[in-house]
Amino acid sequence: MGKFDDIRPYEDDEVTGVLKRLINDQEFLGFLTLHLFPRVGQIIPPLARYLVRLLLKKQTVGIASIDDFQNAVEAYAARLVSHTMTGFNYAGIEHLESDKAYLFVGNHRDIAGDSMLVDYALHISGHKTVRIAVGDNLVQKQFATDLMKLNKSFFIKRSEEGAKKIYAALLASSEFIHESLGSGNSIWIAQSEGRAKDGIDATDPAILKMFALARRKDALSEVIKDLKIVPVSIAYEFDPCDQLKAKELESVARTGSYQKPAGEDLVSLAKGLGEFKGLVCLKFGEPLGAGYDTPEAVAKEIDRQVLDNLQMFAVNYWALSMLASDEDQNTREKYAHVWSHVKQLIDLSDVTQFEARLESCPENLRNTWLTMYANPLVNKFNNGAKNLTPYER
Repeated sequence: MGKFDDIRPYEDDEVTGVLKRLINDQEFLGFLTLHLFPRVGQIIPPLARYLVRLLLKKQTVGIASIDDFQNAVEAYAARLVSHTMTGFNYAGIEHLESDKAYLFVGNHRDIAGDSMLVDYALHISGHKTVRIAVGDNLVQKQFATDLMKLNKSFFIKRSEEGAKKIYAALLASSEFIHESLGSGNSIWIAQSEGRAKDGIDATDPAILKMFALARRKDALSEVIKDLKIVPVSIAYEFDPCDQLKAKELESVARTGSYQKPAGEDLVSLAKGLGEFKGLVCLKFGEPLGAGYDTPEAVAKEIDRQVLDNLQMFAVNYWALSMLASDEDQNTREKYAHVWSHVKQLIDLSDVTQFEARLESCPENLRNTWLTMYANPLVNKFNNGAKNLTPYER
């Protein structure tokens, strides 16, 4: 068994066998049936799974390597951009050299969409796609594991218990990241554990400490320089999972906890990829050099670039305006100050689309829903970030 076999992506010689397993995985076929042929799946499940299996066999003909699979994913990503977005804008590629490997550290809003769009922008710009860091909390189904590892994902073990096992898992992740970069493979990882469901993007210094573990005897400034960290910002005009996230946040605020139903992460993954997102804007920042002596200093610079480059939309301003005039005094006071400073930047004469989306949200979740859309703007303002101007169509 190789050193990283329990966390690494699949390799070329494993692709054919994994695809064969997926095509015959009844649970995977049932999952796809729910999204591709929901009506047929309810009436005649065996027929629906048979149709999905035929479709999979047709789509995987000729795929015998990771590059083949990546090309298939690129075509799938192009369809998603065309069918679920009113536009996809990306910028900052000029900061990158195509023959170098980078450690992309991004804000995290969607389970699979963030890294997929980073890959898509890199691929169509002539750069290699990335290896994607994924928490092992998502490894609940074999088919999910197979799909992620075919798509160059590797696992960060977060479920280990006991100080020694936790340290060993973090060290293995750090070593794999350094080995990947050294072999010319770029990495994408979220700036903190889990999605920023509340819309507040912030880098966890613990992530940066993990990066340095494999070179813990070296000066941090040199480690950071060699890692070539590139902050990445992604902004979705509309979040397909906004109601699911609002449900979780409301439960935590009201009861202190949220019991996630089995399979909810897979539902979120499917919704995030397949449903309407409006405009999506992605921007690569500038690689970090030397001169950062503490994890906190590195985190501060990543946050600065992520927030400076994070695009705002009219819906963010509208949500803020709604909260700034809320009946609850505490809510009103919390958001009115920011609104008073930014309201001159936006024309909210047509908010029909926003109102309709809010109306579709259960009433008890609407205040939380609004905060999720207002918080990115509030976070930018409170941190003195540049570019508060909303996107102009």
